[in-house]
Amino acid sequence: MKTILFAKTSHKPIDKQLATNEILKVDDKFWHWDPYRGIRMLPLMTKNAVIGEAGTFNGREGTFDWVSYTPTVIKDWFEQEIFPWMGAKTRIMALLTPPGIANNEHIDCNLEEVGSRQHKFRVVLQGRTGTLYFKTSEGDVTVPDIEESFIMDGGWPHGMLNDSAELKLTLAAGAPWTGHDSYNNVETLMFREDYILPTELSAYTKK
Repeated sequence: MKTILFAKTSHKPIDKQLATNEILKVDDKFWHWDPYRGIRMLPLMTKNAVIGEAGTFNGREGTFDWVSYTPTVIKDWFEQEIFPWMGAKTRIMALLTPPGIANNEHIDCNLEEVGSRQHKFRVVLQGRTGTLYFKTSEGDVTVPDIEESFIMDGGWPHGMLNDSAELKLTLAAGAPWTGHDSYNNVETLMFREDYILPTELSAYTKK
């Protein structure tokens, strides 16, 4: 079986408008700037429900739990639709990018993990999925515009340019969850085997 680079998933959809409205009501003090990705982030589920930038650290002891301000619509969707499919709870973040702003090209794992299974789960609540692109040896390759949630290979260098006139808001679930070897509810739209990684992968890691 070819391996996933980008695949849409089949789940009962979340109410995107309600989720967006509720997320944007959260006090600005709970958001933080991530210089690695060039994006504003809001922790929603973290180890011991720790808030702020500290909530991005998975290395502490404890279990994953929802932070106090996470909207009910998001909690219910993950608890009922996503976590049973994932088989575990994991860190959940909201990612916010203003119009006309690019995110840094990066990988979402350590350099030595590139090539291993590094699936990340995403759903775009507001904005276009097709602003995301992967870096390849032959240039940038844009992902398809879809409405569904999706899996992407976080170990492949990628970036995003929000070329729309509205904020792009995405829910992101990743480590320690890294996906499954097979799925019964995905349609793979891009395969790893169809592309070649850029040669200088260290350019997309934390300095």
